[in-house]
Amino acid sequence: MGSKIPPSTLNTSKVQLELPSNILKKLLLSGMLHGGDCKCLNATAKHVLWQTLLATSTDNQVNKENNLCA
Repeated sequence: MGSKIPPSTLNTSKVQLELPSNILKKLLLSGMLHGGDCKCLNATAKHVLWQTLLATSTDNQVNKENNLCA
Protein backbone atom coordinates (compact mmCIF):
# COMPACT_ATOMS: atom_id res chain seq x y z
CA MET A 1 0.00 0.00 0.00
CA GLY A 2 1.40 3.40 -0.99
CA SER A 3 1.01 6.54 1.02
CA LYS A 4 -0.76 9.53 -0.49
CA ILE A 5 0.91 12.94 -0.72
CA PRO A 6 -1.29 15.80 0.48
CA PRO A 7 -2.28 18.14 -2.41
CA SER A 8 -0.85 21.17 -0.59
CA THR A 9 2.60 19.56 -0.66
CA LEU A 10 2.47 18.97 -4.43
CA ASN A 11 2.10 22.69 -5.16
CA THR A 12 5.23 23.67 -3.24
CA SER A 13 7.50 20.66 -3.69
CA LYS A 14 10.46 20.44 -6.05
CA VAL A 15 11.45 17.30 -7.89
CA GLN A 16 14.91 16.23 -8.93
CA LEU A 17 14.86 13.86 -11.87
CA GLU A 18 16.96 12.57 -14.70
CA LEU A 19 15.71 12.32 -18.27
CA PRO A 20 17.24 11.77 -21.69
CA SER A 21 18.33 14.91 -23.55
CA ASN A 22 16.00 14.07 -26.47
CA ILE A 23 13.00 14.23 -24.12
CA LEU A 24 14.31 17.52 -22.69
CA LYS A 25 14.48 18.85 -26.25
CA LYS A 26 10.92 17.71 -27.00
CA LEU A 27 9.61 19.36 -23.83
CA LEU A 28 11.39 22.63 -24.63
CA LEU A 29 10.19 22.62 -28.25
CA SER A 30 6.61 21.93 -27.18
CA GLY A 31 6.65 24.88 -24.79
CA MET A 32 5.70 22.66 -21.87
CA LEU A 33 9.06 23.35 -20.24
CA HIS A 34 11.05 26.58 -20.30
CA GLY A 35 14.77 26.95 -19.71
CA GLY A 36 14.08 29.33 -16.83
CA ASP A 37 12.16 26.57 -15.06
CA CYS A 38 15.28 24.40 -14.88
CA LYS A 39 18.03 24.45 -12.28
CA CYS A 40 21.24 22.60 -13.06
CA LEU A 41 22.57 20.50 -10.22
CA ASN A 42 26.00 19.84 -11.72
CA ALA A 43 28.29 20.87 -14.58
CA THR A 44 27.14 18.05 -16.87
CA ALA A 45 23.48 19.00 -16.47
CA LYS A 46 24.34 22.64 -17.14
CA HIS A 47 26.22 21.73 -20.32
CA VAL A 48 23.41 19.49 -21.63
CA LEU A 49 20.75 22.08 -20.83
CA TRP A 50 22.77 24.87 -22.46
CA GLN A 51 23.38 22.84 -25.63
CA THR A 52 19.72 21.78 -25.78
CA LEU A 53 18.52 25.36 -25.32
CA LEU A 54 20.81 26.47 -28.14
CA ALA A 55 19.59 23.66 -30.40
CA THR A 56 15.92 24.32 -29.69
CA SER A 57 16.25 28.05 -30.24
CA THR A 58 17.86 27.34 -33.62
CA ASP A 59 15.17 24.77 -34.47
CA ASN A 60 12.45 27.27 -33.57
CA GLN A 61 13.97 29.94 -35.81
CA VAL A 62 14.25 27.51 -38.74
CA ASN A 63 10.65 26.35 -38.29
CA LYS A 64 9.38 29.94 -38.14
CA GLU A 65 11.31 30.91 -41.28
CA ASN A 66 9.94 27.89 -43.17
CA ASN A 67 6.42 29.06 -42.40
CA LEU A 68 6.98 32.55 -43.84
CA CYS A 69 5.76 33.42 -47.32
CA ALA A 70 8.31 34.87 -49.74
